[in-house]
Amino acid sequence: MMTVRPFTLVLVVALTTTLLSACGGSSSGGVYNQAFNVSGQWTGAMSDSTGAARLVSMTLSDGGGTVTGTISVTGHACISGGNLTGTAVQAPANTTGDNPLTADQENSNGGTASLSVTSGQATGGVSTVTVSAAGAGYTSSPAVNFSLPPSGGTRATGTAIIGGTGRVGSITVTNAGSGYTSNITVVIGAPSISSGTQTTATATVESGEIVGFVITNPGSGYSIAPSITITDSGGGTGGVGTAVLNETDAGQVTGVVITNPGSGYVIAPTVSFSGGGGSGAIATATIDTATVTDSVTFTLTGSSSSLVGNYSGVWKSTDSSCAVQTQGTITLSRL
Repeated sequence: MMTVRPFTLVLVVALTTTLLSACGGSSSGGVYNQAFNVSGQWTGAMSDSTGAARLVSMTLSDGGGTVTGTISVTGHACISGGNLTGTAVQAPANTTGDNPLTADQENSNGGTASLSVTSGQATGGVSTVTVSAAGAGYTSSPAVNFSLPPSGGTRATGTAIIGGTGRVGSITVTNAGSGYTSNITVVIGAPSISSGTQTTATATVESGEIVGFVITNPGSGYSIAPSITITDSGGGTGGVGTAVLNETDAGQVTGVVITNPGSGYVIAPTVSFSGGGGSGAIATATIDTATVTDSVTFTLTGSSSSLVGNYSGVWKSTDSSCAVQTQGTITLSRL
């Protein structure tokens, strides 16, 4: 007859108890079965590629993984603060920090968060181009070149307008006439060459008299000053205007028509001209700053008490050093 020694029996019972505990028991210690939530006050530092660290604070509200809040930065040239939106996701079970042999989730207090700085719309297109130097010697319209916007945007395009002989520069009032109404029509004579374009203009009337003319299209191809015909269905008579050809802007860039404002500019792009046979034209662009937005994302990982990670994107700023792709690191601790 076989007998079991007492020591062997104790060892079998101990091993059985240990295995049962590991397979269906609870965690032996640590933080477990707690939700990852980033709500609260956070403070820390963010560092860019130069290594300079700036004080940063965030106030976050985490509603089931949907995060909103604000950010405040001290001593940064490109950002002082803004609104935050994003998501927070709890770490999955049976991943780093969780013991797969227990029923508890030891890494439940950890996870990741993705937050973006937001500030309104996000088109950032070119609104106007101002010619500050007309240049000289242009025989045809030069190409207009806008610098590229940051990644994700589209480049603006435009067409240059050049001056030249054969254009009507102004119309002077030689006789104001009388009895004119708002139903006045001004017709400019045809250009001297067939490939030219006819000038158009409107008259300005005050107290029944013509006090001025506004040229809406200077035309082209005139070798002599064209005739001016003024009619008024309301009965006005006697008005006379004299056209004056503009030869002072021959071969110069007089303006730029924006054919596509582009998008994504956070500072005004540079403008340059090429071709056309001339040189020296200079222009500056203006963007619609009301439609510019920050586009920086913070990618964080950690726990409900501490987070570390990176940021990347483009800051909204009039400083050219900010309006480029930027990146850095960030560390945060919950207060």
